[in-house]
Amino acid sequence: MGVNLYAQKSVKDTLSIVELIEESRQLHKEKHNEKEEYRLANLAIDKALSLEDTLLYARSLDNLGLLYRYHEWYKLAMNLHVRAYELVEHKKVETLYKMIFANNAGLAARYSQQYDDAVIYYLKALKLAEQENNLKNIAISSNGLGNTLSKIPREEEQAIFYFNKAVESSEARNDSLGMAMNYLSIAYHYIDNNNAEAAFETLSKLKEINEKLKDEFGIAITNEAMGRAYINVNNNPVLGKEYLTKALKGYEKVNKIYNVAHTYNRLGNNEISLGNKKEALNYFQNSLQLAYKLELLDLIVKNSFSISSLMEEKGKLKEALDYYKNASRYQDSLGLKNQEIKISALTQEYNLDKKESEIALLEKDKILKEEEIRKSSEKIKNQKLFSYALAVCVLGIILFSLIQYRNISARRAAEKQLQENEKQLLQTEYKKSLAEAEITISRMQVNPHFIFNCLNAINLLIKKEENKSASRYLNTFSRFIRMTLELPKKETISLDEELKLINYYLELEEYRFGGSFTYHIETNEVNLSQVKIPPMLLQPIIENAIWHGLLVSRKDSRELKIIVKDHGNGTRIIIDDNGIGRKKSKELKTGYIKKKSLGMKITSERIEHFNNSFDCKIKMSIIDKEDDSGTQVILDMQ
Repeated sequence: MGVNLYAQKSVKDTLSIVELIEESRQLHKEKHNEKEEYRLANLAIDKALSLEDTLLYARSLDNLGLLYRYHEWYKLAMNLHVRAYELVEHKKVETLYKMIFANNAGLAARYSQQYDDAVIYYLKALKLAEQENNLKNIAISSNGLGNTLSKIPREEEQAIFYFNKAVESSEARNDSLGMAMNYLSIAYHYIDNNNAEAAFETLSKLKEINEKLKDEFGIAITNEAMGRAYINVNNNPVLGKEYLTKALKGYEKVNKIYNVAHTYNRLGNNEISLGNKKEALNYFQNSLQLAYKLELLDLIVKNSFSISSLMEEKGKLKEALDYYKNASRYQDSLGLKNQEIKISALTQEYNLDKKESEIALLEKDKILKEEEIRKSSEKIKNQKLFSYALAVCVLGIILFSLIQYRNISARRAAEKQLQENEKQLLQTEYKKSLAEAEITISRMQVNPHFIFNCLNAINLLIKKEENKSASRYLNTFSRFIRMTLELPKKETISLDEELKLINYYLELEEYRFGGSFTYHIETNEVNLSQVKIPPMLLQPIIENAIWHGLLVSRKDSRELKIIVKDHGNGTRIIIDDNGIGRKKSKELKTGYIKKKSLGMKITSERIEHFNNSFDCKIKMSIIDKEDDSGTQVILDMQ
């Protein structure tokens, strides 16, 4: 009776895991709730681990890999698919699962551009499929190999060979949809290789199949491929527009909003090539509206940048700046989201390894206990006849057990230490990522008072009808803001770029304060493009020199000098002002003292982070000039 109850419980747990896997995929298709999808998938993994069922565990890992792949995290997906395949590769499990896991590993590797690995796993899947004469998986594996080899130089013939193999397998099982999929892959292969004749011939076959099936979605896909072929291969954007428009109507008819959004974007880019910027703007705006609805962050970024460029060309600088900021904001959101997912995936990988190690230890303990019981039974049977021999055996077993126990204890201690080291490493990497994120955020901040004052200055010029001055000031302000949005995305920039930003900043400040100070930048024929520094490193130092040294000075001539010159084996930057000096600045106790201190602290931290991350080093020195006649900040770069 106990065996039956155990069997019933095992079947119930198995069904529960399978239901969790199916529910997570269904949730992705219908509601696209990433957090809940991952929760269900991880719950399935935990349950499979607790059952110690290898196949269920592999299926759960493969399912999580699919979810990562659906969200375009291909490298993480590949790791999970590969682990799933390796778990069952030499086990007596249904071959179908081995083929599925290998094909999924190949697909994720191909999408992450690891083409060597993709070929390896597709070939494993193809070999299994041919052994089983599974035509469906022969077609899938062959199609994957064709798509992979088409991305590798000088492998075109092999790519076509596998594409044709995929078509033959689909034809043999009368699979029209499979044939259509393969013809589409072949067509895009020819488009990528600029073979117009072969591309259109293949697309003609694809169209015939879809029309015979009355597959409106398939016809729309075919029209999109035709449009891209005319644009990319025939350089005929007019015909390309005609087919893309047909594709758009087809996608709208079958309510494929994702495809509609991307087709609008393609039509917008095509209109730009035709010189129809007004129509292009409408397409980009329609695409952007759908991208917001579907939360397609990458498409939001593309459309916003395109609209910003068009607005700038029309002279609508405010709208251009708004769209540019919008694109940058979503681009940053996408980056932070990706970082969160990556950290979560690394944490999850660590936890999986830990759980697998714990289960392996339990299995070892179980084997040892069974071995000890068996040996104890043999001792009892032999005791009656061989008492002396038994005593010797007992002594030997005791010694063996002590040695085994010592070895097991040492092994457990080593494994525990290894796990602690891995955990510490993960925590260190996580803290490093957070530190880098904090530095990135700090260097992207621009003083809001500075922005508002600049805008007020522009507004005042407009009211005074000094339109030329207003236009010149606005252009400088626009260029400064654009650079402050673009530069923080880079780890390092050239000193040439940094000085260009600083020049914009000084022009704005000099004009805003009515020429109350002058500035001079001297480069002494230094090759500025070869000198690399962190973005926006000089701006807070120069801001301090102006606000806390020059503007509070009562001198008739207030001057700021920026001197760049060769120094030893490196470059020296000197920021020199003839202001009141740091001592008098502290005595004034201005409202900017706290901000100044924080700005210089962040600058020092950024220099330290730069020195730890790159081969070149930066050393900052602050010198108080005699008689409180100003301050020098010296940056030496080796």
